[in-house]
Amino acid sequence: MNALALREDRFLDVLRRLIALTPRLQNNPGAGLVPEERLAAQVVLDTLAPHIQSGFIQAESLAAAGNEARPCLVLTVRGQDAGAGALGFVGAHFDVVPADEKGEGWEHSPFALWEGPGGILYGRGVTDCLGHVAVLTDLLAQLAERGERPRRTLKVVLISNEESTGLPGLGLGYVAEQGRLKELVGQPVYWLDSANFGPTLGTGGIALWELKVTGVGGHSGMPQNCVNALELGMAASLELARFFRERFPPTEDEKRWGFLSSSSLKATVVEAPNTKETKIPSDVTLRGDVRLTPFHDLKEMQRAVTDFMLELDARLERDEAIPGFPRTRTAAGKRGTLAFRFQGSGTEGIACRLDSPGLQALKEAIEQVRGAAPTPFSLTGSLPLVRDLQRQGCDVQITGFGEMAYYHAPNEQARLEDFRQGFSILRELLVRL
Repeated sequence: MNALALREDRFLDVLRRLIALTPRLQNNPGAGLVPEERLAAQVVLDTLAPHIQSGFIQAESLAAAGNEARPCLVLTVRGQDAGAGALGFVGAHFDVVPADEKGEGWEHSPFALWEGPGGILYGRGVTDCLGHVAVLTDLLAQLAERGERPRRTLKVVLISNEESTGLPGLGLGYVAEQGRLKELVGQPVYWLDSANFGPTLGTGGIALWELKVTGVGGHSGMPQNCVNALELGMAASLELARFFRERFPPTEDEKRWGFLSSSSLKATVVEAPNTKETKIPSDVTLRGDVRLTPFHDLKEMQRAVTDFMLELDARLERDEAIPGFPRTRTAAGKRGTLAFRFQGSGTEGIACRLDSPGLQALKEAIEQVRGAAPTPFSLTGSLPLVRDLQRQGCDVQITGFGEMAYYHAPNEQARLEDFRQGFSILRELLVRL
C-alpha cells in the first residue's frame, strides 16, 4: 500500500476525457443547462471495467426512474478485516458550474484540458470537482491492479447535482434514501470537494431567497404618479442585509474553527422586464442567498428573516417613513409591496469535530505527504448532507486538492503536484485507519 503513487498518465487521460464532456455537465437549469452526469460516470466505469468484472470493485449506478441520465456511482472495495468497519471518500461530483469563454475572459477553452508550464492543469472542473473524480478513479484502479485491499471496507461515492438545489430522485440525497450510506453510519467519512488541502474544518449552510417587488410603473417625468420597484427593491434588500448582520453576527466559535467569512445575506440576481430608460419599472424580482455559519440555526434564521420582511411590508402599509427608502406611495395613495420567500428548505452547514481520530489522521497524512503542518480553515461554501451524516455519528472531515481561488471562477486551474500529493494523502488515510 505504501508504494502506491498517482499514475499520471491514467489520471490525465481520465481528467482530459471528463473535461471534454463539460459542455454537457454544466448545471444551471434556470439557464437551460441540465447536466448529463451519466457521461462522466461512464468514463469512470469504463476505466474500472476489468476490476468491476473481476469483482474486486463493486459498482452501483443510482438514479430514480426518469433521472437515468443523472446517476451517482457507489464504488465499494471490501476490506481485509470484516469487523473493522468502513471508510468513506464521498462528495466528489460529476457536474460543474457553467463557463462562458468569451464573456468571462477565459485565456484558454474551459472545455478542454490544457497543460501549461510548471504542471498547471487548466479547464472547467479541474478543481471543482473532476480532478477529484480522476484521482479517486486512479486510486481504485491501482488497488485492484495490485490486489491491495485496505483494512476497512472503502466506499467511494461520486455524486450528481452537487452544483444546484436538491431534487428528488437524484444526487446524494437519493443515494441516502436508497440506504447506500448505511455502511458509513458511525464511520470515518472524508468529503472530497474542497481545495488548498486544509483540512476544511467547517462549512456554511445555504438558503436561497426571492423578493418580488410590486411598484407603480409610469412615465419617468411624472414620478409623483409612480413607485419605482427597482429602487424599492434595492432599498429593501439593503435593509434586510442590515437586519441580518445585526441578528446573526460573527461568533467566537467562527474564530476557533477558522472561518474565512462570517454569515452573509446578499442579493445576487435582479430581474426587471422594463427595458426603457424613461419608464419607471413596476415589477422587479431580486434573488440571492444566505450563507450561515453552523453556529446559527438555519430554521431560526429563516423564520426571523421572513418575519422581518413581513413587518417591513406592514410598515409600508402604515406609510411609515423608513430612512434611506425611496417614494413608497403615489400621490394618489397606491403603495409598493414586498413579497418575500425562501426557495426550498435550505442546507445546513457543519462544524467538524476538532477532537476526532479522523481529523488527526488527516492532519498526520497531510504533514507526512507535504512535509509541513497543515493550515486548517473553514469557509461558508456549502455541502449537501454533511450535517446529516454527522448526526448519524459519522466522523465527517473535509479536504480537497487544487486552487480554492479558482472555485467557480474563470480560468479554473490547479497544479498536477496538488493531485500527486492528494493521491498520497488518500493512500495514507487507507493505511492509518
